[in-house]
Amino acid sequence: MNNRNDKKEGSSLTTYKTTQIAKIIGVHPNTIRFYEEMQLLPVIPRTKSGYRIFDDRHLEQLRLLRTAFRAEIISDRLRKEVYDIVKTAAVGDASGAYQSTQRYLEHLREERKRAEEAIRITLDIIENNEKTDETVVFSGRVEAAEILGITIDVLRDWERNGLILVPRNSNGHRKYGVKEMNRLKIIRTLRNAHYSMMSILRMLNRLDQGDRNIREVLDTPGEEEDIVCAADRYITALGLAENDALKMTEMLEIMMKRTEDL
Repeated sequence: MNNRNDKKEGSSLTTYKTTQIAKIIGVHPNTIRFYEEMQLLPVIPRTKSGYRIFDDRHLEQLRLLRTAFRAEIISDRLRKEVYDIVKTAAVGDASGAYQSTQRYLEHLREERKRAEEAIRITLDIIENNEKTDETVVFSGRVEAAEILGITIDVLRDWERNGLILVPRNSNGHRKYGVKEMNRLKIIRTLRNAHYSMMSILRMLNRLDQGDRNIREVLDTPGEEEDIVCAADRYITALGLAENDALKMTEMLEIMMKRTEDL
């Protein structure tokens, strides 16, 4: 086989070497071999000398999986859905992959709805906190964690990461008043919606300064911050994932049409 693209005898499919198809996709050849090992590509035939022979079907699949895996997904469930879509397409079931992508798209939209709902709940808690004059105090992490429905380790982790500073009484025991409990409810709500602790800390700090535009603050890391994960800009990440899912449906429609034409 020459260095240029060739067509297999008796076939209309253009063929590629590993280095060629890797260059087209923009990855290292070892990445292509990794995708093969993970069964994310259609079966790859080989020459008598053992060289891999790729064709346009592999190129389509590579473009699909690169689009699918580009999304920074937080939920393990959503990550598994993406992986299953790619594997389904790899075995030639473009129709099944298309249906799964439609469900994945729906789940992304549900996830975004929850993220937005968490912001609304947070604003309600803030408003109620400003109105209340209650002085109920819970003593110690055990009681506070039980009221919130979280573990002591989770509560300790939030304190350790600076999300909340809990005052102590004269005996050195922590005092969780209404203000602290409402702050913890905000943290719990946002963590359950998959916001990162970094983004929550950023929002709480700005809230303490009087900034109520929490949606923008949650989704906009400061210049001094390193973006560690998609949860640091969660709403944006979900929007990008949704756009990629729409592109995946378009790719799979082309694959289905090609299969019908064979």
